[in-house]
Amino acid sequence: MKKIALLTTLVGVALWGCQPEPDSVKLLDQLVVSTHYDKNANFKSYATYSMSTDTIGFISNANPKDTILTQKESTYPRTVLQRVEANINKANYTRVAKNASPDLGINVYVVNDYNLFQQVVYPSYYYPSYYGYYGSYYNYPYVNTYAQNTGALVLEIVDLKNIGADKKVNVLWTAYMGDVYSTIDLNKQSTDAIDQAFLQSPYISK
Repeated sequence: MKKIALLTTLVGVALWGCQPEPDSVKLLDQLVVSTHYDKNANFKSYATYSMSTDTIGFISNANPKDTILTQKESTYPRTVLQRVEANINKANYTRVAKNASPDLGINVYVVNDYNLFQQVVYPSYYYPSYYGYYGSYYNYPYVNTYAQNTGALVLEIVDLKNIGADKKVNVLWTAYMGDVYSTIDLNKQSTDAIDQAFLQSPYISK
């Protein structure tokens, strides 16, 4: 694939509690889902929404020039957007065109955080052996290079009905789902995570 808000609830891999620790494959089989919402928002006061059909945003520190991911490049955008739409419709909101003055706007994007760092290792002069310790003059410092690539799928519901005089909009709800770069089945796990995000947000309802 070429192409944050207070965390209040952790589910998915975080709800095993006293159950046996899952293996690494099972950990990768689910995305951690966290959600946050404006407690002053009355979601029942909104009726309509608007969202993109086949384009999601992309924010990356690895390649700042990448800003969107489209259906032409990947099946991921439409898969994600269709599942978001299904959940919003299930909550009894009606989708309208962007020029039809929707009450809510739905933003969907992926945040990519790529980090590359190095560590200089200085081996100890003495090394353990079965017979005690011995030294060596032939162990020089060496460099370990590490790369970490993480990403989160982010959903936002913004208030378009009450835009302030400064033209700023209020974010009513945010969901973070990740890590999308460590998944086994990206499309399925993302759609499962989207379902979970709405499941743990019952206040989103008309």
